[in-house]
Amino acid sequence: MEYLLLLIPLGIFFWAYFVTRAETVFVRPEVSPAINIDTSAYEAAPSLFVNASEAGLFNRIRDHLPPQYHIHSKVRLEDIIRVKHTLREKARWAARGRVKSRHVDYLITNRAGHIVLAIELDGSAHDARNPSEADKVKTALFKAAGVPLRRYRVGNDFDLIAATIASELNAS
Repeated sequence: MEYLLLLIPLGIFFWAYFVTRAETVFVRPEVSPAINIDTSAYEAAPSLFVNASEAGLFNRIRDHLPPQYHIHSKVRLEDIIRVKHTLREKARWAARGRVKSRHVDYLITNRAGHIVLAIELDGSAHDARNPSEADKVKTALFKAAGVPLRRYRVGNDFDLIAATIASELNAS
């Protein structure tokens, strides 16, 4: 009987220990049904380009680009850089948070859809000597994925940039 009285607290201790150490089950966030969305809150954006500089560089690159390449604007990072499927589900969702709401200004692909080059146009909000955390993260993600990323500053000669890119693509 005395042993039984000792076993009860010991059993409670082990039960509490294993319950508190057990990993909680990750529950994927749910998406609201489409019927519950107030669609009157949405409208078409007037342009993909935020400003004249973005449109200008896009047009210069498009004009110089060899015909076997395509330029795309505002491509989601999640379409370029994917989270590894080998990660546990909770870790995958956390890693996805780094890419899901970001984009790259321009993406050059070949006809098969393979990525050749990603381009960021950095305006006055971007400091090349002291990049923001968002710029550092984006640069690190592209490097980790092995996708070439180039950054150009607003105010540089867009024709020269486009001609240089085209020349490099023709040489490869």
